[in-house]
Amino acid sequence: MVTATPTAFMPRVKWSWLWGSRKTDVAWTFMPFWAGLVLAIALYLTTSTGVMNQPPAWSLNLFGHPIHIAALLLYVYSPLIDAPHLWATIARTYTDREEWAQRRRLFLGSLGWFLIGPVVILLPYVLRATVGFPAGKEPSVWLLWTRFFEFYALFHIAKQHWGFISLYKRKNADMADARENAADALFFKTAIWLPYLAMLSAPWYVDFDGQPFTFLSGAIGQHTLGWLLHAACNVLLVVLSAAYALFQYDQWRKGIARNGPKLAYIATVIGLYFITFSFNPLVATFWVVITGFGHCVQYHRVVWAYGANKYAGPKTKEVDAVVALPTRIFASPGLYIALGVVYGIVTLQGPHGLHIQQWVGHAFDGSGLHRLFAYLNQHDALNLGTRLAGAFIGGTRLHHFYVDSKIWRVSKNAALAKNLNVAA
Repeated sequence: MVTATPTAFMPRVKWSWLWGSRKTDVAWTFMPFWAGLVLAIALYLTTSTGVMNQPPAWSLNLFGHPIHIAALLLYVYSPLIDAPHLWATIARTYTDREEWAQRRRLFLGSLGWFLIGPVVILLPYVLRATVGFPAGKEPSVWLLWTRFFEFYALFHIAKQHWGFISLYKRKNADMADARENAADALFFKTAIWLPYLAMLSAPWYVDFDGQPFTFLSGAIGQHTLGWLLHAACNVLLVVLSAAYALFQYDQWRKGIARNGPKLAYIATVIGLYFITFSFNPLVATFWVVITGFGHCVQYHRVVWAYGANKYAGPKTKEVDAVVALPTRIFASPGLYIALGVVYGIVTLQGPHGLHIQQWVGHAFDGSGLHRLFAYLNQHDALNLGTRLAGAFIGGTRLHHFYVDSKIWRVSKNAALAKNLNVAA
């Protein structure tokens, strides 16, 4: 005989964790973002007055050389944190012969991202030398490219956040209610961008060229339009958060079990973004470290979970022969970490990459770049060469963003869902 479960005995909040236990999820999915929150608060509390001043609490002298600790974090973040997470994508894809058989066009075509940046940056110089381009406006294309790069990075990170929300929804059987799905998507996909817009419109914000954000400067003025838009973004975020909280409370009051990990994750991410982007120029300057650390750590965890299940588990000799390289990588955390650091060095993601960019800039200039475009002086040619080198090196990240957008579609790949232990 089948009987209905009384509502009184149903859980009011579900706590099905992605990695099997609360302790593991907190360590890999939540704590890295909490660490970023601590850094953001510490930066804010020790900020001196004025825009972009260096707080004394973050400065020290080492053997007579001034060192800014927060700046040092940016210096080591790329080779030790960011670059290894770029390597994780390579380990998950390019080392696997089965993946090559299925995604050859993607793997080869995505290498075009290394050339897109240099082509876009060089194009206005070519146009001015041939058919004409407004004099002095060539560097503006570089500014647009850097803005696109920043936007694409944030879009990539936001998409990963939504991916983790979706995984928690699958783990807690939170996918059937269309109203709930719409509320989650509308709130998160709007709220995640409001702090960034608040930063761009803040009176204290300056762009890559040291000027207010391009689209806000002009006749009305940065301090008028910018302040209004800045305030509107922050107010709208608070209003949306309150509305979403009321929706969740109403669902809970009706006896519909709430998804605990999903709500905790959304609160963590939106709260971190609000504090990072919206309040202080020094804190916003370090948004890459503050928000990116958690992004990289959780990405390592999801790649490792996938790799350990697909490659490092018991396999037949025939299968092992096909996936021998990824099997070795995902059977050894030490090898995985070492290869990630080496990848960062080889792809110039560390501090040495800046020196290589400058060297390439001088090489371009020495080869006659300023003579190729007769209107360029030697200084401008050097800047152009450095920017071209930087755009090419940045292709490593753009390649990662694009390939990632294609390989983690859990709802369309049953084998992927199985290896992540989130099969419906």
